[in-house]
Amino acid sequence: MTDPVSGNFHDKLDADALMSVLGEAQDTVRSYDTKAQIVGVGYIFALGVVQQSGKHMPVPMEWAGWYVFAGWLVVILPIIMFALVLYPSRIDKVTKKRNLQAVDGTMYFDSLKFTDANAYAAAVMKADWAKEIVYEIVKVSDIRDKKRTRFLRALYWTGGSFFLLFLSQMLRANGVLQ
Repeated sequence: MTDPVSGNFHDKLDADALMSVLGEAQDTVRSYDTKAQIVGVGYIFALGVVQQSGKHMPVPMEWAGWYVFAGWLVVILPIIMFALVLYPSRIDKVTKKRNLQAVDGTMYFDSLKFTDANAYAAAVMKADWAKEIVYEIVKVSDIRDKKRTRFLRALYWTGGSFFLLFLSQMLRANGVLQ
């Protein structure tokens, strides 16, 4: 008995529909890259404005170590977090939970798996493309979800950073911090 997903791919499933789903998932993954780059650059510009407004407020020497530590948490960490959205793009860690044995892995050429073009062509010819595309959709969806989580985490951390910068400037402006 044949697997319900196997067989005549065009009769059982609409290949164009599956490719469209895969394309949408890939576009969403790339959009998180773009969003992270834009927000990261915007954050850096905004930091320049915030730092200029608070530049002339000295920190006592006994607080200098904490000031540097807090500065790295507030300034540098959000930049790193937005950079992490760019990864994973196709990292194996994201897809380790998926059973790669169910497919031949022919959706993308892997020079470690296929030694030459003939080996790849042979694998492509015998592949069950419905399974290959569905597996790729699942894998790209995993990556999309990971990027979304990292993007939101970076965005929340950035909001917290701006709040801490605002709070420290208000405390200095009101004479609480000297």
